[in-house]
Amino acid sequence: MARRPTPWFRKGRGWYVQHRGKQVALGKDKAEAFRRFHALMQKADDAVAQGDSFAAICDEFLEWTLQHRARRTYDWYVALLQPFAAFLKTHGFVGPAEGLRPLHVRRWLEQHPTWGGTTQRQAIAAVQRCYNWAVRMGFLDRSPMTGIEKPQANVRTLVVTPAAYKALLSEIKDEAFRDLVVIAWETGCRPQEAIRVEARHVDLANRRWVFPPSEAKGKRKPRIIYLTDKAMAITRRCIERNPTGALLRNRAGRPWTSSAAKCRFSNLADKLGATYCLYNFRHSFATRMLESGLDALTVALLLGHSNPAMLSTTYQHLAHNPAHLLSQLASAGK
Repeated sequence: MARRPTPWFRKGRGWYVQHRGKQVALGKDKAEAFRRFHALMQKADDAVAQGDSFAAICDEFLEWTLQHRARRTYDWYVALLQPFAAFLKTHGFVGPAEGLRPLHVRRWLEQHPTWGGTTQRQAIAAVQRCYNWAVRMGFLDRSPMTGIEKPQANVRTLVVTPAAYKALLSEIKDEAFRDLVVIAWETGCRPQEAIRVEARHVDLANRRWVFPPSEAKGKRKPRIIYLTDKAMAITRRCIERNPTGALLRNRAGRPWTSSAAKCRFSNLADKLGATYCLYNFRHSFATRMLESGLDALTVALLLGHSNPAMLSTTYQHLAHNPAHLLSQLASAGK
């Protein structure tokens, strides 16, 4: 059952109760305080239907996420959690949220045989985070999804070689899409960073883009993206054209979206023999930097990671490049 909060008395200040992560003042008079407490609990019971069902807790979690996290994070949770809640309703699983088990998540995933390891892993993580939040906020005593087994994520192994990059540029006829691709290739930035960068983020004196913590991934520290000569030239030209709003825009003058970029790559797939996405260029950047001999810490910092740990798992394909390993061995022996 969900935890029922209990009022407590704070000397000199009166009665309080912990409700949904906040301390609520109930007043100094005990009788009146407990009357307010019971009214508050009744209101909460009315708001959370069917004994704290998953659907009700999900709604609370999404509302909190909308207020305290980036919009794209909220949209990501909506896309995964609402289908799970709909699945539970359709199949008659409408009891208390604490009554659900990993089996229910597994049956939901079985309804989507086309989902790969990455999507399944993300779906499980979204459900777990919703439950963990409910425990922190006092809706539940425990999460029944702790320890649920997740499949391995699919690692993006498509690396764009310099030759493939050159072939791609030869097929791009408009400057707007070419600018987007060149920026991705030259800087290794995340797709969302290329899409969201504005003139206000540009530090021309130090040849870099700077996203403040509030706009950076993780929201803990600034995200700094350093610019090569080609990236600088594109940035300067786009600042003159778009002094406000999105810096990089399509040929119609609208800000790029992930879907629009994906569509452009899809249109070139037959000619190139491969379907690329903007993230491929981030991985290609990291691969080129590592193969050039740049140390892992520097590469990690250029990519926006706090340490090289992710490089060791994401770029294991370098272990299957004998030419690279042999050259590194030869260099170390000199």
